[in-house]
Amino acid sequence: MKKRTVGSFDGPFAPMLDLFVKQKQALGYDYVGGYNALHVFDTFSKRYEVKNYELSKEIVLAWSQKRPNENDTTRSARIMYLQHFAIFLNSQGYSGYIAPPQKYHFSQHTAYVFTKAEIKKLFISLDQMEYTPNSPYRHLSFPLLYRMLYGCGFRISELLNLTVGDVDIERGIIHIHDSKNGNERLVPMAATLAARCRTYTESVHNDHEEDFPFFFKKDGTGYCVSNIERHFREQLWLAGIPYLGKELGPRVHDLRHTFICHRLNQWAKEGVDLTAMLPILSKYVGHTGIASTQYYLKLTAEAFPDVLEQMDELTGHVFPEVGGVMYEE
Repeated sequence: MKKRTVGSFDGPFAPMLDLFVKQKQALGYDYVGGYNALHVFDTFSKRYEVKNYELSKEIVLAWSQKRPNENDTTRSARIMYLQHFAIFLNSQGYSGYIAPPQKYHFSQHTAYVFTKAEIKKLFISLDQMEYTPNSPYRHLSFPLLYRMLYGCGFRISELLNLTVGDVDIERGIIHIHDSKNGNERLVPMAATLAARCRTYTESVHNDHEEDFPFFFKKDGTGYCVSNIERHFREQLWLAGIPYLGKELGPRVHDLRHTFICHRLNQWAKEGVDLTAMLPILSKYVGHTGIASTQYYLKLTAEAFPDVLEQMDELTGHVFPEVGGVMYEE
């Protein structure tokens, strides 16, 4: 796994920040998000006179102030990273003020679970895409990209970061690097999806090096998430699937939710022991722990009420009840 190079901090906490990030990486985390946030803090801290690496209450409270146009998720994350750094400073014998827990109002999305009929309509519409000179590869890339999102439950960022070398077309395995929380994993595909990847690779990647983007634009660069989100809403309209707005979706990420729910639904119908399979599914989709996957038991029961009784029999008194609408992104 590629690691973020440490050593570019130059503020009053630079040596401690270097040591802290290196410690995180030694534990197996890429820590890209933390590095980026702390790099900004490194510059921010130059405004203050700091002695003996003391992270004062004044500095922490100033850092915690809400910025113009900053959403609560971003603010919460950067405060969290500084909390972790303060704990580290204390463990090293220095003084670090730890910001108190704060309540935030997060914008919550309602997960949308596609029906099998909607998935079929979406793929039919995608397969009707035609060649255009401005985007000569899109009609080949997008039908595969959306099938991979639904067929393996990938996050869209994971697919857009793929290179040619990450896709083993012979064994049908995808190598995910630097995923959410700095994790990496190997993801085997179904034979039909692996065959599509093989056909696509042979069509567009004959002369490309292993570090070339697997999904790429005319200029050879990769797509960004906003490109895909915009196209996805267009594709929903062409497929006759209503877009219900930002909060209700459907969003690109809902294809990941749908993969998980459809898999749980199928297992429940087959009478599979979900207590045994849920940890496997959790690892397959890249959750950091089984708690993130437990949400989908409730979501699946809501989407497929006809299997509610089977799921209750398979999971009753084993998993805690999951409430609310929060779920892993």
